[in-house]
Amino acid sequence: MAAKRLRGASIACLLLSLAPAGRAQSALQYSGTLFTQMNPRALALDLRAQYRQPLGSDGITIGAIAGLITAPGMVRPSVGVEIQPLVNLSLGIGYAASYYFGFLQAQSYPSPRANYGSGVLSGPAEGPGGGYSLFVHQPNLNATLQGLIGPFAVRSATRAVRFFADLHNGDTVLYDPALDVAVFKDGWVAQNETDLLYSWRPELAVGLRHTLTLAWYPDRAYAPGEPKDNPNTPISKLGPFALYRLFESEPGMVKRADLLLVAQWYVAHRFRTGETVSGAFPLLGIGLVLSGDLQPTR
Repeated sequence: MAAKRLRGASIACLLLSLAPAGRAQSALQYSGTLFTQMNPRALALDLRAQYRQPLGSDGITIGAIAGLITAPGMVRPSVGVEIQPLVNLSLGIGYAASYYFGFLQAQSYPSPRANYGSGVLSGPAEGPGGGYSLFVHQPNLNATLQGLIGPFAVRSATRAVRFFADLHNGDTVLYDPALDVAVFKDGWVAQNETDLLYSWRPELAVGLRHTLTLAWYPDRAYAPGEPKDNPNTPISKLGPFALYRLFESEPGMVKRADLLLVAQWYVAHRFRTGETVSGAFPLLGIGLVLSGDLQPTR
């Protein structure tokens, strides 16, 4: 099954970074998200550790993040650095390396116009050369705006990813399961996720998420004589999510556990608005998010 990084994981970051003012926070924190979904299918464990160090007394911080996503047939370790020049703004740069093997083999295609559609519970269509093991380099840039206004939390996270992959048989695009789109083997993809979260009880919150994905293809990505328009993006999906606090304790190794439910309907998608899957069927996901401190609070 494919790995999904930015569903439960980004909401886990929202929970970590938007702690109520005045609450003691550890400089070194972690989160672990076990997440499964359909349309597209996914089963993944996302582990990450985050270290933050204040620079002076004006709210500027610098930090480092290390993560590991595992899924059947795929591993994706990552590292990054982040600076927070303002209370509500953070900027970062990072690197991830994806290795596809065994059950979840990489699928690549000779053109962005190739059929890579998948069903509600099926994987992407097989490329002309079939699946194979593959190592993919993914440097990335990211920016996050976030804030709290009474019971509301708002977060808008944007990242740009550059792919470097040595595809077989002269193929030019690779299906990336975390983005659910075919990406150019040496090209850029951008994704924005905007969340609005409302909590009227300490243990329960509901929200709305919009996700926008864009991929770029140069002329050399297409087969000779093909139209060179972009058939695959933008991808847009919108829908609610809910967080239920299973428990929360004093700062420590396991400080909180949250149950996450997500449903997003596709506003725009080449395959999921009628061609392969009915547009009435949303992305549905459920996750368990654990978070805590890896050192005493300051």
